[in-house]
Amino acid sequence: MVSWRGGYTPYVLVDYMDKNANEHIGLMLMDSGCMGNVLSSDMADCIGELCKLEDDIELYTLDGRVLNAKRVRFSFVLGGIQFHETFSFPEKTTPYCIGGVPVVGILGVEFMQKYRLSIDYSDFSLHSSDVNPDNLSISDCDFFFPMEPGLIHYRVPVISFHQGGKEIVVLADSGADHNIITKKTVIANNFYMSRMPLKDCIEGLGGSVDAEETIMKFNMLSLTDDDVRKITRHGSFFLLPHYVLTPCDDLCEKKDGQFPPPIEALVGAPFMAKQGWVLDFGAKIIFSRKAA
Repeated sequence: MVSWRGGYTPYVLVDYMDKNANEHIGLMLMDSGCMGNVLSSDMADCIGELCKLEDDIELYTLDGRVLNAKRVRFSFVLGGIQFHETFSFPEKTTPYCIGGVPVVGILGVEFMQKYRLSIDYSDFSLHSSDVNPDNLSISDCDFFFPMEPGLIHYRVPVISFHQGGKEIVVLADSGADHNIITKKTVIANNFYMSRMPLKDCIEGLGGSVDAEETIMKFNMLSLTDDDVRKITRHGSFFLLPHYVLTPCDDLCEKKDGQFPPPIEALVGAPFMAKQGWVLDFGAKIIFSRKAA
């Protein structure tokens, strides 16, 4: 088990060496909203070989821009275990530090599935999946939602909002400091806003993005032993003009020959921490246990 830094957002400490065998420490973001691993563009002196068999790829940023990237190999130690993984290496990212320690990259959903990890907001830890039918049932949970449909069709975990007779696909994003929804979704479904939107900005992989912030009421869907139930919550959301993820051939799996609906919103780390959620990529469920 590894405890994380960075408040609600799960940054874990890693050790790595540069090409001259000098040792360094840095932070990796455990990001359930990112499909693959991403390495900071400042890490050119620390990467291994380029993965020459793969073409250049594109990374999609929060403001809809595209970053060109290459595939590279990078070695690091996390929780006393050595890893040698493939990362996307963009031409330029925005460097930043937390407590004086540089953030050197992102570990995404593919990594968490490969090693069956859990992002656990009940105790702010990263650990191996420990869920099985003997120690968890739906009746034990305040919230329960399967990851598998989202991982199949979007390659990231999603939940559902239900509002105005419409079901909305929502990304469960541990790498986000805020909740986000498209403005047209709020208007089309007549979401109740307890405060008019205020101008603000949010930070993403490619830099800052202008947005409006509001307080909003919404209904989440949760599975029960018999059916589904609605859980009503209030939260602060940033309003963006475009979808969080628009399905396309490069990003999403088709269902019956058709793309799934777009992801219209996301809930970030502070919200999931308040709910005490566990994102379990081994059992492939998102849940929170009932209080003892």
